[in-house]
Amino acid sequence: MKPDIYYGIAAYNEENNIESCLESLSRQNFKGAIQTIICLNGCTDKTEEKVLKATKTYPSLNIQITHSNKGIAFAQNKIIQEIKYKNTPLIFIDADVTLHSNCIDSLYDEIKKNKGLKIVGAWPKPKQQRKLNIWKKLLFLTLHIRAQYPEAEISKYNVIKYKDFVDKNPQKTISKEFEKKSKIYFHGRTFLIKNPLEYEIPKKENICDDTYMSNFIHNTYGPGTIRTRYDAIVYYKPYLSLREHFKIYRRIFLDLRNLDSNIQEFSHIRKLEQTKLDWNYILKQKSSTILFFITYVLISTTEKITYKMLPKKTLDQMWQYSKK
Repeated sequence: MKPDIYYGIAAYNEENNIESCLESLSRQNFKGAIQTIICLNGCTDKTEEKVLKATKTYPSLNIQITHSNKGIAFAQNKIIQEIKYKNTPLIFIDADVTLHSNCIDSLYDEIKKNKGLKIVGAWPKPKQQRKLNIWKKLLFLTLHIRAQYPEAEISKYNVIKYKDFVDKNPQKTISKEFEKKSKIYFHGRTFLIKNPLEYEIPKKENICDDTYMSNFIHNTYGPGTIRTRYDAIVYYKPYLSLREHFKIYRRIFLDLRNLDSNIQEFSHIRKLEQTKLDWNYILKQKSSTILFFITYVLISTTEKITYKMLPKKTLDQMWQYSKK
């Protein structure tokens, strides 16, 4: 049977996460035919065993297993090679996330309704954590404050020409005014590709899928080709230490520096991708929320200064494949 949609999951040592991810996919409200392709890229744990078990537990997902060299670029490109119907939408899903039951429906509806789009991204939110001590709870609220308040971050520059779909098809959960000045790139945790043949990232460990592809899509196909659906919620496991936040955002810093240094044709798009906090919006929130934003700014500013002072490293030296 020809699927209405493909799910693509690149998994490396995800034995502790893959079952909950697949369980959330089985609970989606999406009613079309599905094929799920899971690419195991160098696993040394029980991920494959868990996936084999899931093929029987969730037959509606029609799970197919494939293998590639270690690295998300190798895995995602291998998934596309395995797709039989190349004009069928594909959703890439991180193996360590869970999806709200309406997530796939929202992404699929958007790509069918808006013919000019190439990619539709979901909005990431941290999974709520129980039984946190006071310090961990404060870190949770501070380090993930932007995810909880998407309208608090806007583009530095006028990007309205990249949002020509807003007036025709406004979203219900955010204002049109905000979306017209919102960031123009998508998040990599979960995103839908209209045509998988147009998606290929360089097979290198120092290239990240979402940062590269946002620039590639805009540079190749122009404005109006990427949209974030703020009602398509994907839940990620939150980091709860300053050390972990530092390492994650240093990796992002190195990735962006790598793009700026090596792919000059992206320079105009990279400038337009820059964002800032909207203090007009933030200052209308309750005092505790304002305090969390101020604290986050102090942390992130200190980190950025430190990144520039540290010895230079390549992204593949920073990338960790021991994710659990």
